[in-house]
Amino acid sequence: MSLGSISAEAHTTLAIAMNRIGARSNTGEGGERPERYLNKDLRSSIKQVASARFGVDSSYLAHADMLQIKMAQGAKPGEGGELPGYKVTQEIARTRYSVPGVGLISPPPHHDIYSIEDLSQLIYDLKSANPLALVSVKLVSEVGVGVVAAGVAKARAVHITISGHDGGTGASSWTGIKHAGLPWELGIAETHQILVNQGTRSRVLLQVDGQIRTGRDVLIAALLGADEFAMSTAPLIVLGCTMMRKCHLNTCPVGIATQDPVLRAKFAGSPEHVINYLFLLAEEVRVYMSKLGVRRLEDLIGRTEFLKPIEFHKSEKASRLDLSGLLYNTKPIKFHPNWTSVMLDDEEEHDPVDPDMTPVESLIQILPHSRQLDAQLLKLAKHLIETPESTPIDATQSVVTFTGEITNEDRAALSTLSYAISVQFADRGLPPDRQIKVHLTGSGGQSFCAFLVHGVSVRLEGDANDYVAKGLSGGEVTIVPPTSLLQQGFKSEANIIVGNVCLYGATSGRLFLRGQAAERFCVRNSGAVVVAEGVGDHGCEYMTGGRAVILGRTGRNFAAGMSGGIAFLYDTDGGLEGPFLRKCNRELVDLEMMTSDNPYAPWLLSILKEFTHETGSEVGQKILEDWDNALKRFILVMPRDYRRALKEMEEKHSENTVIQSEPSHHIVELKAKQTAVDIEDMAAGDQSDSEAPLDKLRGFVRYARTKVGYRSAEERTKDWDEVYAHAEVRKGLKRQAARCMDCGVPFCQSYVGCPLGNLIPNWNDLVFKGDWHAAHLALAQTNNFPELTGRVCPAPCEGACVLGINSDPVTIKHIECAVADKAWENGWFRPSKEFLRPPTGRRIVIVGSGPAGLACADQLNQAGHEVTVVERRNKLGGLLRYGITTMKLDRRVLDRRLDLMRANGVKFVVNTRVGTVGDESGRRDLNADCQDPAQPVQEWRAAQLLREYDAMVLCLGATWPRDLNIPGRNLEGIHFAMSFLERWQRSQQKKHQSNGGIDNFRMNRMDDNAVSAIAKDKRIVIIGGGDTGVDCMATALRQGAKSIVNLELLPPPPPSRDPSENPWPEWPRVWRVEYGHAEVAVRFGRDPRKFSVITKEFLDNGSGAVGGLRIANVEWTKDPSNGRWKMHEVPDSEQLIECDLVLLALGYVGPENKLIEELGLAVTGPESLIATRPNESFATMISCVYAAGGKLKNNHHCRRGQSLVVHAINEGRQVAREVDLHLMGSTLLPGRGGVVKPRPTAFKSRV
Repeated sequence: MSLGSISAEAHTTLAIAMNRIGARSNTGEGGERPERYLNKDLRSSIKQVASARFGVDSSYLAHADMLQIKMAQGAKPGEGGELPGYKVTQEIARTRYSVPGVGLISPPPHHDIYSIEDLSQLIYDLKSANPLALVSVKLVSEVGVGVVAAGVAKARAVHITISGHDGGTGASSWTGIKHAGLPWELGIAETHQILVNQGTRSRVLLQVDGQIRTGRDVLIAALLGADEFAMSTAPLIVLGCTMMRKCHLNTCPVGIATQDPVLRAKFAGSPEHVINYLFLLAEEVRVYMSKLGVRRLEDLIGRTEFLKPIEFHKSEKASRLDLSGLLYNTKPIKFHPNWTSVMLDDEEEHDPVDPDMTPVESLIQILPHSRQLDAQLLKLAKHLIETPESTPIDATQSVVTFTGEITNEDRAALSTLSYAISVQFADRGLPPDRQIKVHLTGSGGQSFCAFLVHGVSVRLEGDANDYVAKGLSGGEVTIVPPTSLLQQGFKSEANIIVGNVCLYGATSGRLFLRGQAAERFCVRNSGAVVVAEGVGDHGCEYMTGGRAVILGRTGRNFAAGMSGGIAFLYDTDGGLEGPFLRKCNRELVDLEMMTSDNPYAPWLLSILKEFTHETGSEVGQKILEDWDNALKRFILVMPRDYRRALKEMEEKHSENTVIQSEPSHHIVELKAKQTAVDIEDMAAGDQSDSEAPLDKLRGFVRYARTKVGYRSAEERTKDWDEVYAHAEVRKGLKRQAARCMDCGVPFCQSYVGCPLGNLIPNWNDLVFKGDWHAAHLALAQTNNFPELTGRVCPAPCEGACVLGINSDPVTIKHIECAVADKAWENGWFRPSKEFLRPPTGRRIVIVGSGPAGLACADQLNQAGHEVTVVERRNKLGGLLRYGITTMKLDRRVLDRRLDLMRANGVKFVVNTRVGTVGDESGRRDLNADCQDPAQPVQEWRAAQLLREYDAMVLCLGATWPRDLNIPGRNLEGIHFAMSFLERWQRSQQKKHQSNGGIDNFRMNRMDDNAVSAIAKDKRIVIIGGGDTGVDCMATALRQGAKSIVNLELLPPPPPSRDPSENPWPEWPRVWRVEYGHAEVAVRFGRDPRKFSVITKEFLDNGSGAVGGLRIANVEWTKDPSNGRWKMHEVPDSEQLIECDLVLLALGYVGPENKLIEELGLAVTGPESLIATRPNESFATMISCVYAAGGKLKNNHHCRRGQSLVVHAINEGRQVAREVDLHLMGSTLLPGRGGVVKPRPTAFKSRV
């Protein structure tokens, strides 16, 4: 992961963690600034050299423990990379020697590697640029990688990384991620086997990467032959990455894959997170090793006998996989390599280093014989290098001059000299008062003057091979033909004087060539100034900075991928109408003829004078003699993005700024313009919310979460209508939808978010675009009753929203409710029997009309079955009707849904009990008999239903309340909260029918308990929090309660998440003010809640009714041995609370047991939940009987007890799918998330 693809904070944190534990971090291909690599705590010990050579200069290479040549990336082999301009900030531009705001391109290949010999040369170059570093080569796991690795080992690399296809960032192209590369298991196994057979395995370290996350992954990699293990995705996840898959858009909300300063400030990772992860990873590896009876990891490398393939029985094709080649058992490795051994093996024999030697003397001592030219220069310049910069040197000794001969056997000449200077003076090169002048004659070998640093100037009379001035780092190089040839009339402008790929990755400095250069001249030049008398094909390819002056012919494809820098072409063949127009690749550049008014004309004149004086070029002399006319023959090649960037830079300076060369250290910050071609970039949104277009790409940064949710407390407490401010919410809904980030891994619809798997990002985006009908269809795909969940669901999806990590989450619940209401308003919900499957003839009875039963019925009806829902109460809806107040759910919303289901063919039977009532013992619904005696309840025997129907689904709910058995529990005036709410809901129904009010409640009563439960003019105490307690507060308040107090055993939740106790994406246990709390606070001037309180006794008022409570304070402490919280009563904290009515909102234990016993169903656990079959089944142990309203727990045999409405709907949908599958043999009903799962295969194992 390079700096640029991820933020400086994330990159530095990884480096710090690795340095602390003695491991190694990798810079990636983005380079590293001196302030990092000069600090032993912040540096990345592995410096990567990739195809773009970003940030690769002499100092960068000199301060590395390992230099890694990245041949390709496992996630996108054969593809280049691209860093969008809006991610190229000032910091990134300084590091990569480019211009802020201008996009950067990584070429697909290394342009100095087209054969194994070329790779060998680059390895030699890097060894010359840092004799003390190991050289690694990163290869991609693909067919034949083992043969390539064998060649790499023979090319003297001592470290090989095999990269699997699963690696890479979210910025990789989707096609590359999905279809390119192979698993690392194949690559590492092949490489290890071939190296062992060739006898080179002991001198090469093998590393593997590609989504290695667990100790099991590490162990398998070792058994297949890996010595080392690299990982990046897992550490980034540990640091907070949420797999947004938006890395290329610069909008990472956790500050990891972004350069936006606002988002980077949200980064919350620390080195300790990574260290702890790696420690636990190592512990897991130790567990596996102990099971295998092995003490050292080295003893496992290549031991494939510990592996065995998994037997595939899912399909015929999978069963034919032959993994014998992968698990081939090679000969044992005689000697396991490590860093020390490969370093010693890599060095040639030399005399032992004297500890009293100076650094330069020690360097000379270890140089091989092939580096004698550098050794001579190091001896001459020893005093210039070792004298501190602050110590002045005598003027007579400040300049060192060397004259000698060179042959083409002298490869990478002067690179080691540059290394010694960089070790001492970093990227500054020699101090200004010191200079090394080298005069050579002959033929320079490959990589002549590679990585030459500032303060060293070289003049060569002769010619040079490929890669001249590769990675030029401030030095000056002049190459001219021999004087003897020139005296014979040699025409330099007509002959090639240097080979291919000159100035590859040059960062600064100057190159003068009296003669032509071959192909790929100035490829990826990012800061050097060069003048040549002609170039071959692909000149200035991928150039990002610097300036090139070409005084002669050019080859084809000039300026391909050129995103920065400037080129001047002297063309006497017609200018813009001549052949150069065909040779130039104008995809990224503009062409224009030079004139005397052009601001670059003075600089061009000065550099030509310098070039002509230095080289004696006849071409340069002729141009200068007729400058006014010659200037008009120059063609200026200017990248468009570069021109834009320079214009913005100019706007930041005064009008008197003199245009000069743009070295990286003078680059100023530019406004990062977002030019990504992505659907989110194109989104303008509906402008009805505001005059300006809405910004979808950065909406989560620009727009705040709306605080409007409820009507004012003063207004809503005067009625029983819904508390929601629907009209106000809708006004800013598209702005709120713009806050949705369309996460690559949307946790909002995951198992910790929406149990239904609602396609939340999909319909958020559709609402933003104003396509309400499509949003309705997307919502209906997963949710049968969105108008209900949009009102009563506590929105676990918002708790899991990625934005909620460090900001307010998206208002998902408001958007869902608005989409559903809009669908009803526009008539999109209507009877649609024509869209149902043809009748199947199957009959199904569902017991219970709560949310689970209704969802099950709706799904099975869509599948074509005949569905009957049985409800023992006189009204349908269960919890939705009697357990939730009208302030949260208007009963008209529920009734219109029930009417639609009737119209679609669902049969409802009310006032009907399945099974017998039985005696008073055992669990039973305490509210089941509170209905009007005028509507008697009939009984259907369960056995009869099993005979008449093909399947029975039990959606009984958890109706047995949890009690508080303390002294005084038998007093009058103590009621379960649900009894209080249900009786009032029934009273409300009567009130609507008779236009009565609260004062004629007695006239509409159905039993005496309802009278004692009325809260008017009473002091109310509600024991227990949660939604039910809040509903009781709001109901009692509207009934006219005299006072309301809410007692809670637990301590008050914190204002924000406690990451150690309640990490994201769990449901946030934080301080909330629900609608009931706010209403009580407005009416009585205080929040009704009292926390950390235990109720010890109900007190008698003298007439057999409750008159108060005796309570005490408690405190909670965590047991350090097991991490569990313990409660302790605070001494002398008892107190009395006066009250007239107590409501117990303590939750529910489980379902009533009469019908369960009559059917003979198995139960489990203290809650007596219905036991179901294993493998996540909803089927009970009785054939054709299913249970819903819960999810599978530990041993896959328990159904959920009390839970949320959204869980119940999901249970109903999933049990319907299983029933349909059982009855029909296949099903088109969707699973979670609206996914229609394929029919199970009929293939059976032959074993």
